[in-house]
Amino acid sequence: YGDGRADMIVHTGDGNVEVRFNHGTYWDQGTHWSGGWGRFVTWKDLGRLYFADVDGDGRADMIVHTGDGNVEVRFNHGTYWDQGTHWSGGWGRFVDGSDLGSLEFGDATGDGKADLLVRTKDGKVALRTNHGTYWDQGKFMITL
Repeated sequence: YGDGRADMIVHTGDGNVEVRFNHGTYWDQGTHWSGGWGRFVTWKDLGRLYFADVDGDGRADMIVHTGDGNVEVRFNHGTYWDQGTHWSGGWGRFVDGSDLGSLEFGDATGDGKADLLVRTKDGKVALRTNHGTYWDQGKFMITL
């Protein structure tokens, strides 16, 4: 909705993605938004899905991280996500967290847009800032 309340996004084992809207004291029964994501459920097949507000409009966008290392953003249009735009590549060894590390998405800069956080196996975290159509080359933030 973009109303400031967290909605529930359900990714089912058969590959469907539905959105259950937050009505303050309950989530509704949900609406089907997308299908065909069954091979993205376990993160060890074709890739994984993330959901975060990339464009700062208050609605969760779908971030698709493929096994071959590409990251694309599918923007939320209120009742569906679009077909996606390539934002970054070279992340194949970060898909399931067992190789070089993992990716996370969240607003680290306070501008309302999800940034890319890279967590490596040796405990380092780097921030790649969201610039509207891409994440920059990043900077080291902390060692956990």
